[in-house]
Amino acid sequence: MNVQVFLQALAVKFVVGVLAVSSGVVRAQVIVSAGPLPLHEVKTVYVAPSTDDFVRLLKSGLEKWGAVKVTTLVEEADAILICERETRIVPARVLVRVIDANVRLVDRHTQKLIWSTRKSTSWDDKLADDIVEQLKRDREKSFSHF
Repeated sequence: MNVQVFLQALAVKFVVGVLAVSSGVVRAQVIVSAGPLPLHEVKTVYVAPSTDDFVRLLKSGLEKWGAVKVTTLVEEADAILICERETRIVPARVLVRVIDANVRLVDRHTQKLIWSTRKSTSWDDKLADDIVEQLKRDREKSFSHF
């Protein structure tokens, strides 16, 4: 009789253990599969550090806009703005400097992409303004989807 009681207790512990593990897996899957924050819900943005003047212009444009707060602490941000810029010289009648920018806004918690744009121009300040304007338009559109 003692062996039977022992086996039943062991079986109960096994089932409880399997349920606990499977609950953890399900919970982990929910966390991992969570999507990024919708663009219209982004209230605070951390701009990834850079010595690039273009990034300073972009940050300034976001601050002037005022729809999102730019924070200096990543842990306060809803999203992180990552800027990659490349300058190239294009031969034409005169050599022309072209600036290509790839800007991505990623959810701070999930690291998933919320928004991105790629733009090119010959002027840093125009490029920064164009990107902020694109973000404004896309953020306004995201309100209408909800």
